[in-house]
Amino acid sequence: MPSHSFYLQQDEASRLKTILEGTGAGTWEWNVQTGETIFNERWAEIIGYSLEELQPVSIDTWMKHAHPDDLALSEQKLTAHFRGDSEYYECEARMRHRDGYWVWVRDYGRLVSRTLEGEPEWISGTHIEISSSKQYEQRLEQIKAEQQQTIQRFEKMASLLPGVVFQFEIRPDGTMTFPYASAGIERVYGVTPEQALADGTIVFQAIHPEDRGFVEQTINHSKKSGENWICEYRVINEGVVSWVLGRSKPEFKPDGTVIWHGAILDITSQKTLEEELRQTSTTDDLTGAANRRRFTEVLSWEFERLKRNGAGYAVVLFDFDWFKRVNDHYGHHVGDLVLRETAHRIKNELRTGDTLGRIGGEEFAVLLPQCDENSARQFAERLRRSVEQLRFIGFDELRGTITCGVAISDRTDEKPSQILVRADQAMYRGKAQGRNQVVVFDYNDQDSG
Repeated sequence: MPSHSFYLQQDEASRLKTILEGTGAGTWEWNVQTGETIFNERWAEIIGYSLEELQPVSIDTWMKHAHPDDLALSEQKLTAHFRGDSEYYECEARMRHRDGYWVWVRDYGRLVSRTLEGEPEWISGTHIEISSSKQYEQRLEQIKAEQQQTIQRFEKMASLLPGVVFQFEIRPDGTMTFPYASAGIERVYGVTPEQALADGTIVFQAIHPEDRGFVEQTINHSKKSGENWICEYRVINEGVVSWVLGRSKPEFKPDGTVIWHGAILDITSQKTLEEELRQTSTTDDLTGAANRRRFTEVLSWEFERLKRNGAGYAVVLFDFDWFKRVNDHYGHHVGDLVLRETAHRIKNELRTGDTLGRIGGEEFAVLLPQCDENSARQFAERLRRSVEQLRFIGFDELRGTITCGVAISDRTDEKPSQILVRADQAMYRGKAQGRNQVVVFDYNDQDSG
């Protein structure tokens, strides 16, 4: 007759199986010595196949579909893990989908056995698609039911996810607890599984104060709608802020208790990359000002706001006087120095909410929200004087001046760009009048086109 401990093990294994199904992760095992591999159905689905279509599977199945440039990195990280240099094997790589495009995946694994001679033998792990996080929303789908004999493999995998696998419940009286949480909960939240089991609210105390209300809203929505809980938010553990992605599936009990089965993954590195990519795509490399595309985007927002509630704004367009002479006499590297230092000086003059953009080679624009003509003229004059007084280290004799054109928003404009046309006309009138001055667009002198 099976022992009580046997049934407890079965229950624990079943619980872990349910939890992993909620994460949508592919799973794999690999015998390093023989090349034998075991994949689950989700592993095959990520690259557009059924598992049956990939049979017979081996380590060559991975190598055949992996991007050649990523195989060397994978081998390097595996070798380091086998030597004991890293606790886990972790690698991001591209795999070719059956439709011909590349799918990004993140692999986590751990060596689970060695041969009698001490050589690496079996390693098992998880295989998660992160394609959308490369511009970025990580998609995790429920993995299909595995046969009963795979339960032991799931038990080994509980600690492999870069975060927490969990069960979280809210009882009818509002009590919150975590009936199950992997050891990763302490790494992410600074709370032990035992503490989370006793009082689930202490986990929420680690959530960034600015995100806590949003997290609670998403949980309540999942509870009311029955939809999966999916949420990105920040946590603070020992003063360190991290980004996590939570995803779980709700289960509704007859007594009114709701239990979520799922995982919380650390996505800090992905968020960092996402921010770097955003900065790269919106910022001028030389000066750090907004690039033309970003400036146009912000200008469009202000234009729409003007149409909605009449909040006016101004644009100051300015261009360096005789800049070609600087490049011709000193060289383009000095010209770059002038642009860079000038942009830095101008940023110090901006208010919170103002936007400096590099529109062309030596042409810049400043967007001033909630600004009238007089304030814009005064601001432009401060810029002009500030640039005129700027000195460049190593080039004491070098002086720079700018000519500024000022234009104010007009509710009759049909396009956001019309204010730039007016500012440009004012600036070129200043150039014609001798440069190094501020000119405000005047409808009596010329129209905005």
